[in-house]
Amino acid sequence: MNRRNFLGLIGGATAAVGLLGLRRSQASAFGAFPTGTDAVQLPPGSRAKKVLEIFLYGGLSPWETLYFVRGYGQPTDAQYPNSQYYAFASANATALGACGLTDTARVFGTDALNATVELGPFASRLWDRQDVVGRMRLVVQKHNLEPHEAAVPQALTGRPVGQPNAAGLGAHVQRARLDANATPDRASPHAYVFATGGISSDNIAAAAAAGSHPGSARPLLVKTDNTTGLATLLKRGTVGAERDHHDALVGAYVDQFRGRLAWPDGTRVRSARTDDAAVAHTTTTRVDAIRAVIPDNLLDIQTGSACGTSRADIPLIGLSAAAHLLTHPTEPASYVCVSDVGLREASGGGGYDTHTKNASDTAMNFDNVLQALLGLIAAPGDTAPGKISLDDTLIILNTEFGRTPTPQLDGRGAATSGRNHHPYGYVTAFIGGPITAAQRGISGAIGPDGMGAPDQTATPAENRIAALLALGIWPFSQEAFAVSDVPGAASEIEAATRAMTKFLGRTS
Repeated sequence: MNRRNFLGLIGGATAAVGLLGLRRSQASAFGAFPTGTDAVQLPPGSRAKKVLEIFLYGGLSPWETLYFVRGYGQPTDAQYPNSQYYAFASANATALGACGLTDTARVFGTDALNATVELGPFASRLWDRQDVVGRMRLVVQKHNLEPHEAAVPQALTGRPVGQPNAAGLGAHVQRARLDANATPDRASPHAYVFATGGISSDNIAAAAAAGSHPGSARPLLVKTDNTTGLATLLKRGTVGAERDHHDALVGAYVDQFRGRLAWPDGTRVRSARTDDAAVAHTTTTRVDAIRAVIPDNLLDIQTGSACGTSRADIPLIGLSAAAHLLTHPTEPASYVCVSDVGLREASGGGGYDTHTKNASDTAMNFDNVLQALLGLIAAPGDTAPGKISLDDTLIILNTEFGRTPTPQLDGRGAATSGRNHHPYGYVTAFIGGPITAAQRGISGAIGPDGMGAPDQTATPAENRIAALLALGIWPFSQEAFAVSDVPGAASEIEAATRAMTKFLGRTS
């Protein structure tokens, strides 16, 4: 075996998943709640056991979907005429007709500015499932990063791009599950990321970043548009009948290398990450157990249809795989992230990066993902196997930013049919899990100017912190978050309280 192939094997296996290896002692297990944190611990019966995160790649326009204030931006508005929903009122009406949707009042709640917020017409299918809407909490977020390249990793990790300890939610979950050591013989991952499409520099793969966690915490990253690649890799056809000899040889190489990095008494000199290679190798030898959870047909092509368009549906493929993994009878996933690139990518390269055709593309892609998602969530009384239950699963609709309340201007200053990037007031949604009818509602507010109301918004870091707390994972450590990641907090308890209040509508 040459050096390139050997390193490729080790690197690829580590990137896929490392599930067996050195763990910290139980006393210092990552994610364990320290003494004195009872005030911000959800009771075990109220915690989510799993998280499904749908990343609405490109930046979802809130005005037509999750945050429609009917009185803002009307043509007669004295300050902000023809803005927010009404910036494209005519095009929106055309898109509604093409999608078979209607513009009727769908009042969801009242925001922090006492404005009545409706779910927009493009969210009609969501409104049709009142069992889902009845357990939904909308949160207004805000940051100041306009490029996708910076906003995407911040949305997925909670930290600005370039920070070495920036890790996706999946890595935190995987690490916590490994350190808890509840299933020591498990071979399959606890966390998965289905990411594909778009522009590589936008950093969608940040959802699988391990940060300063060991490599064993890295989720399994799957390219949803390469439906045969994963199955081919798991079959290990390149080693074939020589598999046992191959694995023994690689194991010997790993042991030799680790031996060169230790004193004669076994104490390591340097390179703690060498353990990751050993973990990856062990996992590779147990690939048959992983295949038992991830069947060859997991990513088979599926066709979706929305607003008169039918084609191969990448979001549907990812969500169907997510439902399979989250509901697996023996080794269910604890976290799955699905990147929604749309039934058809918008003009900017992502599902919701609508620099042109904001109305038609947003209507089609949001309606498409809602059809796929709602078809996989168990309705009341639905006991069909493989359906996601809101009683044990928290669903997060996340995005890197919103879209401007007014049309984007072209190079000559003329209005286009699209919207530009707008991180200064946008909406994410937490559904199910710890959120019941009592926590349903809206946190924060977006004002008539389209900006997040001062002191009434949340940050991407608080989003991640709240999700971990919903799972019963303590989020404050050198590998995760600090008090300073929560504006205005002076202690870990206060930081946890602020994040939980905004995103979960509760503190315990």
